[in-house]
Amino acid sequence: MTDIQAAWLAGIIDGEGCLDAPRGNPRIRIKMTDHDVVLRAADLLGARTYWENVPDRKPALVAQITGAPAVAVLRSVLPYLGARRTAKATDLILTHQFKEKRAA
Repeated sequence: MTDIQAAWLAGIIDGEGCLDAPRGNPRIRIKMTDHDVVLRAADLLGARTYWENVPDRKPALVAQITGAPAVAVLRSVLPYLGARRTAKATDLILTHQFKEKRAA
């Protein structure tokens, strides 16, 4: 991923992304009705996409990755994230590293 691509993806994650860790597994999730944007983000993430339909709303396209691939992307976009997402991304990276060391 180039620096320009990482900066673009960081902007999407900052604005529309979700960083969490269900069951302790780091996850990046982007959900939007702007399907072309989600497809571009999915390509950069190396993510699968799926449709999420909610009654009385436009269908949303979702791209998500979990685990070590998510951590690798977080490391790439970290310099470009805003303060709140930087804190969350750093927490996910460090928690994943700690979990990996304990498993070894």
